[in-house]
Amino acid sequence: MRIAFLPSPALLAATIGAWLLSSCSSFKEVELKGITGAELMRMDGQRISLRVDALVDNPNGFRIAVEEPDVDLYVNDQYIGKALLDSALVLERRSSAIYPVYLHTDLAGGPLLAMVIMGAMQGEMKLAAKGTVAGRSGALRRRFPFELEQVVNLSE
Repeated sequence: MRIAFLPSPALLAATIGAWLLSSCSSFKEVELKGITGAELMRMDGQRISLRVDALVDNPNGFRIAVEEPDVDLYVNDQYIGKALLDSALVLERRSSAIYPVYLHTDLAGGPLLAMVIMGAMQGEMKLAAKGTVAGRSGALRRRFPFELEQVVNLSE
């Protein structure tokens, strides 16, 4: 005679929950180390499209798919809009690498052209991005906050 042991649903849920929590404890923060380059792809009165080369460190032993940014963009301390990713971005495991990030923002209004012209006359512009992005690896999902400011020299 054979007796099968079937765990109760509560025991099964508790076991899975403990396993998920223990796997989260080994999670290390992903860090945006800096911007190595940027290119203005397109600009008109309603939208700006950019390629930003971001140096990102992923110390984890798994790849992370970046998604759902909630990022505010600023030019010379003036808010210009929310950034949206144009293409998928996957961070390789245990790596510090430069990733091209393609994004755009629909302008929130305001005198963008005047800001760009004033920046050009001064020879530089201050670009800033503040917010969070979500990272996903399998069932694990986490939001990463970041804040970045960089002065771009326009005379080069």
